[in-house]
Amino acid sequence: MEFTKHKITEAVCAFRFNPSQNPWDITFFSRFYDLIKDHGYNKKAEMKPFIVDFQFKIGEAPNAPNLQQGETQMVFKTDDEKYAILLGNNYISFHTLNHYPGWDVFKPQVIDKSLKLYFDLELGRGLENAQMIYINTFDLEPNKSLSDYLTFVPNMKDFGEGVEISHSYQSNYSIAPNKQLSLKTFFVSAGLINAKKVVLECNCVATKHDDKGWVDLADEAHAAARNAFIKISSNYFKSLIK
Repeated sequence: MEFTKHKITEAVCAFRFNPSQNPWDITFFSRFYDLIKDHGYNKKAEMKPFIVDFQFKIGEAPNAPNLQQGETQMVFKTDDEKYAILLGNNYISFHTLNHYPGWDVFKPQVIDKSLKLYFDLELGRGLENAQMIYINTFDLEPNKSLSDYLTFVPNMKDFGEGVEISHSYQSNYSIAPNKQLSLKTFFVSAGLINAKKVVLECNCVATKHDDKGWVDLADEAHAAARNAFIKISSNYFKSLIK
């Protein structure tokens, strides 16, 4: 792996499939669990996401939010909670938690083995896209600013005196012919002299546009997310995580 002291707190690889080409009911949760538990995913928990819908009209007070329950999902975790799988209707994602072994391990040892079990259930037809998310979390060193770590952040020392106490950024990019990249950074300082914990997310979705399968799409999404991290990371930051 290129960076052995990386700050990746979660890596996610997700796949979405065409609902019209796959059967689905809640029995697939138990059927998938029967297959995956023999591979170390013994913990499971049901998730019921909620969708909040606000309606705004010009000149009128907003309506009370409409709260709707989303489709049930199930998360499966290994006993050491280093890996997790999230399963939903025509959706499956693979997670590394608080460690990252590298793409050369994550893809063949985690994603490939578990996806084969998913396909054994006759699910996974009509691949629509693959998504790769890297979430980095790190503390700024004393007397260092975010611009010392990330190349696109302005350094206030260039504009006058001051200490950066908060930061929020999101930018989206279209990468021809089939990818959408999103970059997010955020931190809030608890005090002017306190350590600042930074969250950096590199997120790429590769949409199926030819006869490529999940391996190619996942590789494309991974490569774009990784390249974004390389481009925006300063030489100083790279030296810290080598």
